[in-house]
Amino acid sequence: MGWKNLLIEAPVWLMGRFHPPRFDPARDTPREILVLRPNDFGELLTTTPLFEALRTRFPTTRLIAGVGSWGRPILENNPFVDEIVEIDAPWNNKLVEDRSHGNVLRFLWKSPQVAALRARGGFDVGIDVLGSYMGALLMMRAGVRYRIGVRGYRGGWSGCQAFIEFAARQCGRAALAQGELLGATALPQARPQLFLTDDERATAAQIWNAGNVPGRRTVRLIVGVGAGVPTKAWDARQVGAALARIAQTLEQAGDACDIVIVGSKADQARAAEAIASAGSGVPVRSLAGEVPMRVTFALTEEANVVLTNSTMLMHVAAAFLRPTVAVIGGSITKPDRHDAIWGYPPPYRSVSPEQYVAGEHARNWPSVERVVQAVLEAVDTQRARVGAAA
Repeated sequence: MGWKNLLIEAPVWLMGRFHPPRFDPARDTPREILVLRPNDFGELLTTTPLFEALRTRFPTTRLIAGVGSWGRPILENNPFVDEIVEIDAPWNNKLVEDRSHGNVLRFLWKSPQVAALRARGGFDVGIDVLGSYMGALLMMRAGVRYRIGVRGYRGGWSGCQAFIEFAARQCGRAALAQGELLGATALPQARPQLFLTDDERATAAQIWNAGNVPGRRTVRLIVGVGAGVPTKAWDARQVGAALARIAQTLEQAGDACDIVIVGSKADQARAAEAIASAGSGVPVRSLAGEVPMRVTFALTEEANVVLTNSTMLMHVAAAFLRPTVAVIGGSITKPDRHDAIWGYPPPYRSVSPEQYVAGEHARNWPSVERVVQAVLEAVDTQRARVGAAA
């Protein structure tokens, strides 16, 4: 641990001495467990299996998810979550613009959200899934009597009673390891969990049905053009070129295709650029910023193939076992490490550049041809799965 980390960890350790453990989960069943994940969409999605593991371990315990307000749709309708508490924490997410040290301290000591947590009288167990100085301090401020964190990442472990060791392992599996510290042994797959309603599925079905071509098999391709970090997003013009070739190849094989671009309002300009690049004859439409997040989830569930950057859509696709092609490049220079932490078993696959040019993010992307080939192979994989199930 470097001296800078020690400098920050020292006051966390000291505060931890004033907040000793006041609960033993090995001896007693916790009344409540607070799971902190006020981070980005993908990070919250990868955490969702933890709630099932905790529910199986503690059937009568109240499970409370402390997440950013932006993450609420991910946990709605989840049978393993008893309550969602909004914590718009100014750290380790891209949704809160001011993530300065001063704003972190103001949030911890003056935020109405933290005050509301403190008014509840404490929690028997708290889990800071990220593992950070800020998360450990928040748990102490919230009166968590037994704290679980991560050692070796963003700190805070010295203020916890138990912790996992940070390692380059699949992030969903890392979250489940924190559940194992509480005795969880019946673990679900380390794959995101989303629970849709009938109305959400019906809305998605109407959208997809509008793109069907009578008398022909229609391949449904859902596409994400954005990314939380701009340097992780493939050029929209390249996306459009790939979509044009995919559509052309499918048409030549006798199939129709329906391409739907999804995302937030911030992705609308990139979606328009991709559509313009694809050309007027390509059946592609954009719903970016036009449908609720949970309808996007439902659309993904019914897609044949998903094409995306390293972003939320990649994890949504994993929840529904959709064949997925993730385009990896730009500022992501270690695709193997990316997939070890953020990737999934097949039908997920990533496509990355064959070689990297140091400092040239715009050049570090796979070719259009390789992406197109990967998508077409994913289409064939999906057909084979459907045929085998018939």
